[in-house]
Amino acid sequence: MILTYKAACAHTFATIINGTDMKKAAIFMLACLSFCSLAAGKTSDRGTGFGSDREYWVNVMDRIARPVITALSEDRLRESIPVGRSEAALSSSREFITHMESVGRTIAGIAPWIELGPDDTPEGKLRAEYIDLVCKALENSVDPEADDYFDSHATRQILVNSAFLIQGLLAAPHHIWDNLDSLTQERLLAQWKSTRTMIPGKNNWYLFSAMVECGLKVFGGEWDYSIVRRAIDSHKEWYVGDGVYGDGEVFHLDYYNSYVIQPMLLQVLEVAVKYGDDKDDAGFMELHRKRMQRYAEIQERMIAPDGSYPLIGRSITYRAAAFQVLGQCAFRKMLPSSLHEGQVRSALTAVIARQMEQPGTFDKDGWLTIGVCGEQPELGDSYLSTPCVYLTSLVFVPLGLPADDSFWTSGKEPWTSVKAFSGKDFPIDKFLK
Repeated sequence: MILTYKAACAHTFATIINGTDMKKAAIFMLACLSFCSLAAGKTSDRGTGFGSDREYWVNVMDRIARPVITALSEDRLRESIPVGRSEAALSSSREFITHMESVGRTIAGIAPWIELGPDDTPEGKLRAEYIDLVCKALENSVDPEADDYFDSHATRQILVNSAFLIQGLLAAPHHIWDNLDSLTQERLLAQWKSTRTMIPGKNNWYLFSAMVECGLKVFGGEWDYSIVRRAIDSHKEWYVGDGVYGDGEVFHLDYYNSYVIQPMLLQVLEVAVKYGDDKDDAGFMELHRKRMQRYAEIQERMIAPDGSYPLIGRSITYRAAAFQVLGQCAFRKMLPSSLHEGQVRSALTAVIARQMEQPGTFDKDGWLTIGVCGEQPELGDSYLSTPCVYLTSLVFVPLGLPADDSFWTSGKEPWTSVKAFSGKDFPIDKFLK
């Protein structure tokens, strides 16, 4: 397999050389060598042409987020972003509003990084640029006169977008929310309130409604606490063991524990403990944190030596968002003792590089495509449009840790599967009730 992949790399390298794009050729060959090293059971030297993992992450994050945030800040997102091929996305009402689905998802992933604020470093200057772009983008999203206006009556997806947007705003209250003008803040609050007429499904959608109420409480001072209570109490009942929740009363073998359930439940609990009146929530929050830590252990073990992972369940085109829980635990400094920061960073870097360096992951205009590794439109679920796949931005949550944090400065380490399949010692796995 490795020899075959090397041969394919050499052929593609020659094709690029003939096109005289030497920079692309160099980066591609480095990525190929990195992949071959991983496939041989070795830790990656990244092979992406960047000086550090953090530099690489910031570059990829910018490549993903910039088209979305820039287009919306210039009021041209709806006309620019590809809709995709799913029938649901092409229905009359949703086609008009589906551009919106890229925005909350993108901001949820980059908000922790933005909250570090501007400084005189190149990265700090990039954050200053993004603060301005995001604020202008959100202004356009709620301006009824803008072409990119998010009509809250067009589709129930406005509830989903609002929840992901609030997930980001709760992580960046100072450098996003506080930098919005008062009219934009008022319009956002009004838009969130309008979603109360949308009845959520009895599954992870309970958390979307609860996140909206948390946003209204934190940023507007009032909420419907019963909606928050329903989400918390339901998830207490839906826990199935070993750090995993059911998506409703029935367990689904997919990545929704990471896409939505565990990170949003933690944020909802944090707001409920601060503003609610149920004294049991603090204890449940600590229990939930332990479950998240266990799920992070499971996630780290699912990352293969080459940065691939099992493709299980629906919505797999959300790509690296499958590992949001692992990233959130790193960001929140709550990794279990069994996981070192260096191994987690190395594993997540392998996942990001495996997907984002694959030809076809971005189209000719720089937009993400539908797929897992490259463009694979056949993987698009019926409810999915191209803007939805920007949920992959959630993998970048650890960028909210500053550059001098130990997560970034600790040495590279092999992750569990690298150790296991190269004959090295690795810890046994343990069940959590």
